[in-house]
Amino acid sequence: MKFRRSCVLLLVLCAAVFAAPTAGYAAYPDRPVTYIIGWETGGGSDLVSRVLCAEAEKHLGQPIVIVNRPGGSGAKAYVEISQARPDGYTVGNTTGTISTHKFMGVIPIGHEAFEVVITFNSDPGGLWVKKDAPWKTLEEFIEDARKRPDEITVAASNPGSITRLGLQLLEVKESIKFRIASQAGGEARGPSLVAGGHVDACQAAPVTAKSLYEAGEIRPLGVQSEVRVEAFPEIPTFMEQGYDVVMHNTRQILAPKGTPKEVVDTLYRAFKAATESETFKKFMNESGSMILDWDQEKSTKFLTEQDEQFKTLLQQVGLFKETK
Repeated sequence: MKFRRSCVLLLVLCAAVFAAPTAGYAAYPDRPVTYIIGWETGGGSDLVSRVLCAEAEKHLGQPIVIVNRPGGSGAKAYVEISQARPDGYTVGNTTGTISTHKFMGVIPIGHEAFEVVITFNSDPGGLWVKKDAPWKTLEEFIEDARKRPDEITVAASNPGSITRLGLQLLEVKESIKFRIASQAGGEARGPSLVAGGHVDACQAAPVTAKSLYEAGEIRPLGVQSEVRVEAFPEIPTFMEQGYDVVMHNTRQILAPKGTPKEVVDTLYRAFKAATESETFKKFMNESGSMILDWDQEKSTKFLTEQDEQFKTLLQQVGLFKETK
């Protein structure tokens, strides 16, 4: 009888142990979630993420606490996210640098080191000059750069950033050379540097340049998208001006590898609902950003394809490093 009683007790204890994780995940989240941004405040990732998180936390049922960790065009943040506990309480956003850093040897990890929660938006690159700059068109700007190689100063993010690569793709396609002023922390400072006359131009997404553009302090020479940005129909694309340069900065939300599927699915539902909110739609439409809501499977497929695209471009600009 004692033996039977012990067996029953053992079975009950085992059942409780194996049931605990499921119960825990069912209760997720029961405390605030930390959202890490690898760029400074005021940049594209920061602006978009803050609006997105404010909407997502309404559906998640817990606050989403944003923490900025600028450094290495997102590299510092990626490492921190990858090393966090895979419990759903630490996530963060990525840009295309999740592909470029790996191929440049900056960090040894890429998207395969994470669970991808959602791809939520895409921003085209753009080229901006001061309101009274001598160049009235993109053609004039490029032709001047052709005559004066390495003299026209253009602000862009650090090497390997998508902002920087958009500018370098133009250099490769047109066989020209700019004097690039690297901006640590992302593209946020570029428009202000242009408006203040500290640089000749900057590479930045419309969402980043919007306020100074609307204030009349800077002018666009074009956007690097296939079609004109809906919020700014007056700005021509590079392609329609005769330059085959298209560069989008696509953002995902990442969780540490091993985060349970139930948790990833919960996060996806909350952030997907946020992308469908009127507040987020209004912000994105007015800022010229494209809204996406790709799930884990579609996002992972896209990131795999993005790896190949950026690997080729990095080889062309001499930044690719062979990995073992």
